[in-house]
Amino acid sequence: MANAGNALHTRKGRAVASLFHKTRAKFNLSNICKVASAILLVMLASKMAQATGTDLLASQNTTVNSTFGSGSSLIKWLYLAEIVIAIFTYIKVRSPMVFFGLVCVIIFTKIGFAIAN
Repeated sequence: MANAGNALHTRKGRAVASLFHKTRAKFNLSNICKVASAILLVMLASKMAQATGTDLLASQNTTVNSTFGSGSSLIKWLYLAEIVIAIFTYIKVRSPMVFFGLVCVIIFTKIGFAIAN
């Protein structure tokens, strides 16, 4: 087995070295500059196309908050479903860590819905 000290110059395992050569040829500096300029152009075009007007859904804000906000019936049903799933999972695996996961999920949903409001 002859190694020259570099993966690109080995005699055995030439398939891996050829993959390195193809990757290095594909990602040269001109290709990276072309991709970066295309991304920059798209970002500039999207910035110019932003709508500057009134919020058409502002009148529905109270309806959404009462349906999905904290203290709504959706949250109560979600917590009930989480508790039922935790009980079934505990029966299956017999691990009290299931209830720790239940507490984590409830805290996560509480914080998520508070941020969403």
